[in-house]
Amino acid sequence: MKHLKIIAAVLAGMAFFQSCTMKTRVDLIGINGVVYTVDSAFSIAGAFAVKDGKFLFVGTTEQVKEKYTSDNVIDFKGGAVYPGLIDAHCHLLELGQNLMSADLRGCRSLEEVVERVKAFHASHPNLKLITGAGWDQNLWPDKSFPDNTLLNEAFPETPVCLSRIDGHAVLANEAAIKAMGYDINDKSLDEGEYKVKDGRFSGIFMENMCVRFKTDLSPVKADSLSDVLLEAQKECFRYGLTSVCDAENEYPTLQALLSLAEDGRLKLKVDAWPLPTEENFEKVDKPFTFKNVKVDTYKLYRDGALGSRGSLLKKDYSDMPGNKGLEFYAYDRFRIYCRWCHEHGFRVATHCIGDAAVSSALDVYAEFLKGPNDLGWRIEHAQTVDDEDINRFREYSVIPSVQPTHCTSDMFWAVERLGDRIKYGYRYKDLLDQLGWIPSGTDFPIESVNPIYTFFAAVFRKNLEFKPEGGFQMENALSKEEALRSMTIWAAKSTNEDAVKGSIEAGKAADFITTDIDFYIAEEKKVPETCVTGTWINGEKVF
Repeated sequence: MKHLKIIAAVLAGMAFFQSCTMKTRVDLIGINGVVYTVDSAFSIAGAFAVKDGKFLFVGTTEQVKEKYTSDNVIDFKGGAVYPGLIDAHCHLLELGQNLMSADLRGCRSLEEVVERVKAFHASHPNLKLITGAGWDQNLWPDKSFPDNTLLNEAFPETPVCLSRIDGHAVLANEAAIKAMGYDINDKSLDEGEYKVKDGRFSGIFMENMCVRFKTDLSPVKADSLSDVLLEAQKECFRYGLTSVCDAENEYPTLQALLSLAEDGRLKLKVDAWPLPTEENFEKVDKPFTFKNVKVDTYKLYRDGALGSRGSLLKKDYSDMPGNKGLEFYAYDRFRIYCRWCHEHGFRVATHCIGDAAVSSALDVYAEFLKGPNDLGWRIEHAQTVDDEDINRFREYSVIPSVQPTHCTSDMFWAVERLGDRIKYGYRYKDLLDQLGWIPSGTDFPIESVNPIYTFFAAVFRKNLEFKPEGGFQMENALSKEEALRSMTIWAAKSTNEDAVKGSIEAGKAADFITTDIDFYIAEEKKVPETCVTGTWINGEKVF
């Protein structure tokens, strides 16, 4: 009898040992979480297992503990876990540059702008060129464009170039204008792209001239591009971004991204969009993917920005009769670019702010798309879309890519520009209804990198001061589920990558984040306070 008891004990021990050894060893296990999978059912799980950079299993904590074992176990302790957030429209290089420039966002006067620039220069005394970004004259008592008189007084010899909040205008001092070699008597300059005061340049330059200022007077040179991009990557990780659509790239920037991907320092997943330059057309003439950098979309433009009255409208600006805005480049040139992209297998993403810009872009798209398709051409921003054009998004399967914080930044002055047409502005719900889904982004550094602000603006349609009280044109607010999908699975769908990322599901990349506040269920005023506490890409913790 005693021997039987010993044998039974041994057999029980063997069975226990065998059950333990039969568990599948994985690279990472996450347990005890509130895991927003953002799958088709929008189900909430409690745990998952990760193997070789992908989610192997998603389920309950009990199921994961029963099936898997790992040396790397994360106990989420009841906290929120979300798929890695995806920014569907942003500017990596500009973000890195802005981290090296004066931050002018929120300035309430030109005087405050100049004081901030002086303070920045005092802390960076060796700079031979001063840059800054974020000023917005719509926040000032006098909402007209400034001139450079105060800048000239403060910086008579050092070139200063300050980018407006939307990136479509700069304020440059005389030293900067001289460095550019511009002459007020040069008849080849486009008069619509600069302002004059007392027979001289006022310092305001827009659109193509603005681009030349920011390119030629950039403190970032080719040999420092990689360092600038890595600084931008850090900022993305800090805010829970694991993938981005980088919405404009000169060829040297593309080279830097590819080099960083090759040596493993670029861990961020980047959908990089070349600009329509001769160099890009020559050297990037077919779509490709290299490691975590995807290049299959060209970034085009139809117009500028609403705040600087550069967006292209069908009728005059309500606050400036006789002005319908600016084409970024001519319609025929835009059409040639679209044809080239179509013939070479590229997708097209076109910047369109005004209703005329949207309409004319859709006219050209229609020539090549012809009807329903799976080519994935996009309209970026789609800020003002009138009723006669909105159904064409569905008709030609055009993706409307939006940035909800633009709505809450613009809403208090946009009505001055648009008048009654404001009802056609920022109509995200109407645009979502076209295809049944919509991607969203931040357009950083024009807006904050923080994608939680995207969620807040999309759902509550208020700024960070919680105004207006009832929300702005709430008929076009997104639901919480729609907003979260727009930042994850729908953003992945916009780059044709929803089969491999964008949700926490078995077989997909193990990109996920943790937050200190569960912003999906938090009360309204707590949502913007949310901080990301951890960011993982392919199962590797990067923040």
